[in-house]
Amino acid sequence: MRLQTRIQLFTTAVLIVLLLAANTSIYFIFKNTSISSEQNRLSNTSSHILKEMNEKPEVPMETMLQAYLLSDGLIRIAEKGRTHTVQVYTDSAYRHIPSGYHDEQYEGIIEYKDSIFALVSIPAINEKGEIISLQLIENIDVLYENIQELKWVLVITSIVVIIILYATSGIVGRLILLPIQRLTTTMSTIEKKGSFEKIVVAGDSRDEMNELAMTFNRMMAKLEDSYIKQEQFVSDASHELKTPLTVINSYIKMLKRWGKERPEVLEEAIHSIETESRRMKYLTEQLLELANLEETVEYGKEVADLGAVVESTVKRLQPTFKHTIRFINYSDCSYVKIHEQSFVQLLVILLDNANKYSDDDITVELTEANGCASIAVKDRGAGIPADVQPFVFDRMFRVDKTRSRKTGGTGLGLSIAKKIAEQHDGKIILESAEGAGSNFIVTLPKLEV
Repeated sequence: MRLQTRIQLFTTAVLIVLLLAANTSIYFIFKNTSISSEQNRLSNTSSHILKEMNEKPEVPMETMLQAYLLSDGLIRIAEKGRTHTVQVYTDSAYRHIPSGYHDEQYEGIIEYKDSIFALVSIPAINEKGEIISLQLIENIDVLYENIQELKWVLVITSIVVIIILYATSGIVGRLILLPIQRLTTTMSTIEKKGSFEKIVVAGDSRDEMNELAMTFNRMMAKLEDSYIKQEQFVSDASHELKTPLTVINSYIKMLKRWGKERPEVLEEAIHSIETESRRMKYLTEQLLELANLEETVEYGKEVADLGAVVESTVKRLQPTFKHTIRFINYSDCSYVKIHEQSFVQLLVILLDNANKYSDDDITVELTEANGCASIAVKDRGAGIPADVQPFVFDRMFRVDKTRSRKTGGTGLGLSIAKKIAEQHDGKIILESAEGAGSNFIVTLPKLEV
C-alpha cells in the first residue's frame, strides 16, 4: 500500500473515531439533559402540590390535582396495596398507565401504547396518617421526536463530514508527500544518469520536508565534491606512479641493449631505478597511510602534556634538519587528549615541510586561548600564493610540482596532517604571504586537569 493511501486512510480513520465520539457524546448529553430537565419540572410541580395539600386540607384532593393538571398527562394518588384513589388526566386512555406504588421518591421513563412518559413519584402522608405516593406522569413524545431528529442530523452530518475528510486527507497526503516524490524522482534521475541532481526547494519554509530536501542537497553536494576529489586523486596518483614506472621501464630497455657492454650505463640505470623505486615506495606508503587514517584512533587517545610532546619531537628531529628549530612555549601546562603516535606524525609533516622550503630558522610556538591550545609552525620560505592556499590540504596537490619533485614531495603530507587534526577534534589553518614564509597553526581543545 502506498504511503499516501496509508496517510489518507489513517488520518480519515482517526478523524472518524473522534467525530463519532463527539457526536455520540452530544447525543447522549442532550438526551439525558432534556429528560432530566423534564423530570425536574415535574418534581417541582409535585412539591407545590404537596405544599398546598398541607396548607389547604379542606380542599378536595381531586379539585386540587385538577388545578395542577399537566398539559398532556395525568396526576394520581397511589396507596400501598390499593388501586389509585384519585387521578386526573387529559386523556381517558391515560387512566390505565401502569406505574405501581413507590414508598420513596422515584423518577423514571415508562412506555405505554407506543408513547413515552416521564414519571415522578413522591411519597407523602394523607390526613389519615397513611403513606401515599403522589405521581405525575407526562407524555414526552415531542421531546423524543426532537431527540430522534437530533440523532439523524448528527448521522447525516457525520456522513458528509467523513466524505469531506476523506477527500481532504487525500489532498493533504499529496501535499505532504510532494517533496518525497521530488526526492524519489531526483534519485531515479541520479540512478539513471549517474549525475548529482539536486531537489528544487520551494519557498523559504523551514518545515521538515524542506529540511529533508536541503539535507539531501547538502549530501549530494558533498558526494559530488568527494567524487571530484576522488577522480582528481586517482588521476594524480596514476600520473605520479606512471612517471617512475616509465623511467624504470626505459632504463630496463637500456640495460637490455647496452648494459653488458657499457658499465657507465649499467651504473646510471641502477641508480635511477633505485631512486624511482624509493619514490614509488614512499608514495605507496603515503597513500596507505592516508587510507588508514580514515579509521578513527579514538580508542588510542590518552591525556598528554602538549608542550612535552612538541619539545620531544623537536629535539628528535633537530639533528637531521639543516635549519635550527626554535621552540617557544608560552603555556605553563597544556594538557590535551591525543593519540600520541599519530599526533607526532602531524608535527613531523609540518616541520619537514618547513625544513624543505624555509630559507632560515624554523619557529614553533605553543600558545593557549579560549580553552584551546595552538601550535604554530613558522618558516621563512618563499610563501604560498593566495590563489592556491585553499587547495594546499587537498590530496596530491602541490604548489610547485617541479620543486616538490626535487624535494621528494607527494602532495599527501598536508592532507594527512589535516585528517589527524580533525580526528583530534581540532583544526589546522594556513597563514602565508609570498616572500614572507608560511605559518601552519594547529588548534586542539584543551583539557582542564
